[in-house]
Amino acid sequence: CWSVTYTSQSICVLKGSSVDISCSYTYPSYHEVKKTFWFTKWDPGKEPEDLILVPGNEGHIDYHGDKKNDCTLRITDLRLTDSSEYRFRFITSGGHFSGSPVSLTVTGNLSHLFYHVDSIPLPVQPTSVSEGNRVTLTCTTKCSLDPNPEYSWYKNGQPIENTNTNSTVHILSVSSEDAGKYSCGVKGHEALLSPEETLSVTYGPKNTSVSVSPSAEIMEGSSVTLTCSSDANPPVDKYTWYKKTVTSPKASGQSYSITNITSEDSGEYHCEAHNRKGTKNSTAQMIIVADSSPVYDNVSDMVMTSTAAQTADTDNQDDLHYASIHYSSSREQEVPLYSTVQSSQPQKQEEEVQYAALKFNCPSAATR
Repeated sequence: CWSVTYTSQSICVLKGSSVDISCSYTYPSYHEVKKTFWFTKWDPGKEPEDLILVPGNEGHIDYHGDKKNDCTLRITDLRLTDSSEYRFRFITSGGHFSGSPVSLTVTGNLSHLFYHVDSIPLPVQPTSVSEGNRVTLTCTTKCSLDPNPEYSWYKNGQPIENTNTNSTVHILSVSSEDAGKYSCGVKGHEALLSPEETLSVTYGPKNTSVSVSPSAEIMEGSSVTLTCSSDANPPVDKYTWYKKTVTSPKASGQSYSITNITSEDSGEYHCEAHNRKGTKNSTAQMIIVADSSPVYDNVSDMVMTSTAAQTADTDNQDDLHYASIHYSSSREQEVPLYSTVQSSQPQKQEEEVQYAALKFNCPSAATR
């Protein structure tokens, strides 16, 4: 009976590791085994070439079997180019026989990640996901190294905390914060993570705001620039400017400049940001224009006018004279009369001081 039996018909291993392709073979008992070898290529009409004799395979591929019934092949320091279908062949004194192929896969990436939106049938993977959709991330392995592998999840190269170790992760309502580059791997083989897969989340404008330049006091006749900022994906494709109490838009574009500004430009301004996902208005920005005109056109004229007016008023006023009358509690003392206002002096407790203001009108020229 002729046969070649393999322990596994399909083997998946990691690049740089070693593998034993275990097998056994049988033949008629009265035959003597003359030659055993492994090969990968077999051209019809030609005897296949022994892998051990292929240049570059010395020390890399070794036959660990014998010429009785063991046909194990060992490959060390596996290369990606070692992926192929391997077959064992033996020749006896009475014939020859080749076994069926064994599939060997050498991979540099243990895992592969893909995501899909639950509302879109598989196998379609969208280039972007709308905010609010449910998204499922799935990690698959090219090599079943463990019967029940546990998985690790990463975002932007950092482990995702508090994530399950299953092969799938569900994001119930995706948001802009979930956007990033995701990868996964089998625990115990973290050096062989899957290639990163970018999750792009689209959303309408948010955090829309207005900034003013210059930020100092705005003087009449100067220039002011308003700038609108907004977070959106895809980016904002249209900005519109409005002023309170004005129905029609004032301008369009991310920046709005007002030159030679006047008091009529004072008021509340806001911008509107728009992309294909929606529209968002900023909060109002108050613009106050200060009057830069002087209070007096000619200070020297003002001073002269004021002085002249004061002089005229003085001429028109009657002459005023003040006097103070000092009363003493002692009747024997004389009562002095002062022609000018006397500053108060410390008096003895028994004295009373009273003051009076007397007005004298000078006679006009007609009465002199």
